[in-house]
Amino acid sequence: MRPKREEYDWINDPFDEKKCAEELERARGGKAAGCGLAVVVVAALALIVGAVVAIGALGAAL
Repeated sequence: MRPKREEYDWINDPFDEKKCAEELERARGGKAAGCGLAVVVVAALALIVGAVVAIGALGAAL
């Protein structure tokens, strides 16, 4: 009995350069969005800490 012959997958063509380029661009966009989100979270935390410190300084002055 011969082994079953593998058929070529025309839908998920691993040699489709246009599709590979699109997937790479999508992956880069995901990384950029993740970095942007991290920057926003760090900035928000800095603002919150600054506000708490300012309120503490005002409370100590009174």
